[in-house]
Amino acid sequence: MTDDVMIDLQQVSKSYRGQKAPAVENVSMRIHRGEIVVLVGPSGCGKTTTMKMINRLIEPTGGRILVDGADVTALDATELRRRIGYVIQQVGLFPHMSVATNVGLVPKMLGWDRRRIEDRVDELLDLVGLDPAQYRHRLPRQLSGGQQQRVGVARALAADPPVMLMDEPFGATDPLTREKLQNEFLRLQEKLQKTIVFVTHDFDEAIKMGSRIAVLGERSRIRQFDTPEHLLANPADETVARFIGAGASLKQLNLRKVEAVDQEDAELVRLDESPASVLNRLETSGEWAVLTTDAERRPQRWITPSDLTPRHDNLDGVGIAATTVEPQTTLHDALDAMLGSSCGSAVVVDEAGRYRGIVSIESLMKAISDMREAERNHNRAVADIVPAPVVPAARTDGDRTVNGVQVPLDGGGPR
Repeated sequence: MTDDVMIDLQQVSKSYRGQKAPAVENVSMRIHRGEIVVLVGPSGCGKTTTMKMINRLIEPTGGRILVDGADVTALDATELRRRIGYVIQQVGLFPHMSVATNVGLVPKMLGWDRRRIEDRVDELLDLVGLDPAQYRHRLPRQLSGGQQQRVGVARALAADPPVMLMDEPFGATDPLTREKLQNEFLRLQEKLQKTIVFVTHDFDEAIKMGSRIAVLGERSRIRQFDTPEHLLANPADETVARFIGAGASLKQLNLRKVEAVDQEDAELVRLDESPASVLNRLETSGEWAVLTTDAERRPQRWITPSDLTPRHDNLDGVGIAATTVEPQTTLHDALDAMLGSSCGSAVVVDEAGRYRGIVSIESLMKAISDMREAERNHNRAVADIVPAPVVPAARTDGDRTVNGVQVPLDGGGPR
């Protein structure tokens, strides 16, 4: 196993007594350090079973699983699980324990001293956007679903494991909370660079979250294992294409984030400025509207000249509410937010909700045009280099994986 491979599944199978066919059959997959590999497929295909065999919540009946070079079946199962973070859809917090106790559970089992555990708990709560002073002593029932999910992520990170397993971690939350949790987790991953196996049934989520995606069929057989870009552009077969579904071009908007798009500057005014001053700013700047911000530079509302009348003696409630997006928001979600707003643009904010810039529909359309041109150039380059017929799945880390078989790009036979 090479140094950059963290998880190596070698012909892994799982059979249950009384069942003719195995639940998982001869799955081989290499997962590199610091990447998020998403397992996606229809219900009952074995994706969760495959993931649970990595930390031996389910024992494999065939093949080998190596984590950082060590065969998991040769390790103590309890110790192995303490070294691998695990996040599930139902969160699984202990209801009678405080947030701090839940988060500090694994470090306590590992023998950390009290002060070190307390410091780690506060650090992680702050990392996932929960004020330690406000939340560390609360019970899970005193939290919203999204807050519970954040605590679940903090608990999985508590002992700083190199590997995390995530089983539909955001599936039980409402769409707005889910998007925010996805964005926050991607932001965390940029800092932490964990190796993550992520299970979902939602292909749009797979595109957004995954460095690579394994599309699984029955018995976890790999139909295609590839980057999101190449999956959308070159599905390996009709089964993969049907799973991707209609609108593959539109789904490509999930491949780029707002942070990659050129941002413009808005004319900012403070909430404590006078309406007369704002009118003057509008006239001198030539802008169609100004954006009010609070004392922390958090965007509030757009104000146009027609919003201000002589009866206004302050800016409270004047104008239309600003639509905000985060840098990790996908272009698909940003476009959706813009179409639902009244001004055709969105305000980009940082993790604390502070103003960073503006993205408009025009800037998104330019980004989409650039993406299409880059794809055309890529396809032309591939056509010049690789003679037809081309193996359907595109290159990822040296080999292609088509229908569960690794195929070298040099044209040789399956490995």
